[in-house]
Amino acid sequence: MLEFAWPLVALAAILPWLVATVAPAARPLAAPLRVPFLEQAERWQRAATGGPRRVRHGLVIAAWLALVVAACRPQWIGEPVSVPASGRSMLLALDLSGSIRDIALGGEPGPELLRRTARTFIAGRAGDRIGLIVFGSKAHLQAPPTSDLRALSELVDEAFIGLAGDGTALGDAIALGVARLRTTPGAGRVLVLLTDGSSTEGVLTVPEAAELAREHAVRVYSIGLGAPAVPGAQRAGVGLDEASLKLISAQTGGLYFRADSAGALERIYEALAQHEPVAGDARRYRSRTELYAWPLAMALLLAFGALAAGGRLARRWRR
Repeated sequence: MLEFAWPLVALAAILPWLVATVAPAARPLAAPLRVPFLEQAERWQRAATGGPRRVRHGLVIAAWLALVVAACRPQWIGEPVSVPASGRSMLLALDLSGSIRDIALGGEPGPELLRRTARTFIAGRAGDRIGLIVFGSKAHLQAPPTSDLRALSELVDEAFIGLAGDGTALGDAIALGVARLRTTPGAGRVLVLLTDGSSTEGVLTVPEAAELAREHAVRVYSIGLGAPAVPGAQRAGVGLDEASLKLISAQTGGLYFRADSAGALERIYEALAQHEPVAGDARRYRSRTELYAWPLAMALLLAFGALAAGGRLARRWRR
């Protein structure tokens, strides 16, 4: 459907007529003007009142009207499209610690497994606003909650292991998510934690961060990657600390998932969709395509045509 954004600009079409009728006429010269070639000038005038002059005036008028149409900003309005809307402002926290390099699932390297899991989760949340937290030795807000999920997936692809340090500040990542979500409506305070290790660094411990999330009604869904930690391991923080992740989710009203296979990942997405449904009030959207360039181009062509007609008329007068 064709619409004009500024229809009142169409009143400018009568400006040339107003100037011709309202503006005062030019005053005659006080002294007579001697024209030695008066007869030849009269012949030029008779020739100018013929067809070429009318054609030139018609082209000028058409060019002006085309300019007025372009100034009215014609737009093509597309068919209405329903866009799902949701009140949720979720945060996805990605563990970019060095231990991600040591895990693999089905022969897939840990970094690529982490990115694929995050991208799949983001793609399934159309209608939600999702933000991104990356953490290692420190926790950083990479992107605030946004509806541009494609741009968010690109940020996930650009994230690399060690971006925030090689340690795992799990408690700080949760605290940062709580600080960002505490101003959102209660039904939309959701933090999805994607990690493979135990907390080894940071200011807050995991129990302290879980209590903080519970106080601010932030539900934490934990997704564990890799193999569980072996009791009595030589290095602390190596392996998945399932007990801490289960504690966080249970204390905040969320759920814990173990991503130990591709099928498990699918079940995780189904469970999240069930407990945190995407459905919301639909908003209707119509695309708008600007069309002013077409009448503007037509005005330029008509102006060039008028100039060409004027050149032919001048050459005819010279004869």
